[in-house]
Amino acid sequence: MAAAGVVRGGFRTADSEDAHERTERLMTGHRMAVGREGAFRADVRWVAGDGLGLLRFSYGAGVEIRSHPLDDFATVHLPSRGGFRAEHRGMRVRASTACGAVFSSSGPLTMQWDPGLDLLVLKIDRVDLERELASLLGRTPDRPLSFDLEAPRGGGTLNGAAELVRSTCVAAGPEGPPERVWSALKHVVGTALLLGHPHSYRDALREPAPPASSTVVRRVLDRAAADPARPPTAPELARLTGVSERTLRTIFHAEFGVGPVTYLRRRRLDAVHRDLSSGEDASVADVALRHGFAHAGRFAAEYRARFGEAPSTTRCAPRR
Repeated sequence: MAAAGVVRGGFRTADSEDAHERTERLMTGHRMAVGREGAFRADVRWVAGDGLGLLRFSYGAGVEIRSHPLDDFATVHLPSRGGFRAEHRGMRVRASTACGAVFSSSGPLTMQWDPGLDLLVLKIDRVDLERELASLLGRTPDRPLSFDLEAPRGGGTLNGAAELVRSTCVAAGPEGPPERVWSALKHVVGTALLLGHPHSYRDALREPAPPASSTVVRRVLDRAAADPARPPTAPELARLTGVSERTLRTIFHAEFGVGPVTYLRRRRLDAVHRDLSSGEDASVADVALRHGFAHAGRFAAEYRARFGEAPSTTRCAPRR
């Protein structure tokens, strides 16, 4: 069974306006100016499906292309003959059979294609890339994903991914690859980009995976129980659990509705209340210090706010 929505297509035309209009449907809005060198003869072929496309462009003549931002996808441009110059997001590259280019899904781009350029393009949806990135990070990305422009091709993973997609499509024939194969190809291209090419999250991918939220909570509670007289600070808990203070607050708010320091303070107040209610022969001050409350006035106010009475009242209450 062919992949759902997989389409093969192509066109040839010597009319630059016709080629421009058709290409905009495949890529994005852009302006195109045809140079004087070489005769314009567009030959465009593509295979496209769910989130992934493989396209081949040959225009014969040299052209200048000024493209709108690639809001919905990123592309890998790999010349198989000739080359082009490109500027994108403040970076410049000369692409050729030795060096490709990766255009991120943000920012306009300008290209000057040499006459005789034969160009292979991999196109992958931004949503799929971000989903793949989130899976690798173990969290939702919190800023845009942007790639380095220059992509050296000597033994590179992007070159291999493009060749795998191309050869698989050729082998599949007119029917196109099966759905499961097309999905696997998209995964290969996304992984090649995210693990084999520099981008804004490369350092983050090299960091150890953060512990699960249950592990974070358990480490916080174990630390609090190990030394109740010395309440931990938020920076200490962040170091202990291996997550940022912001992530720590997010985890505790999701679990308990308050941050970790507030949650532990409430637990310590509850422990004081239990000890005072137990009838043990200890002063309020001693019990409070045992659980990390060194400021008597502040402790008494927090205790009254939580239990509706003074700690001395709890201690003197008759026991059943």
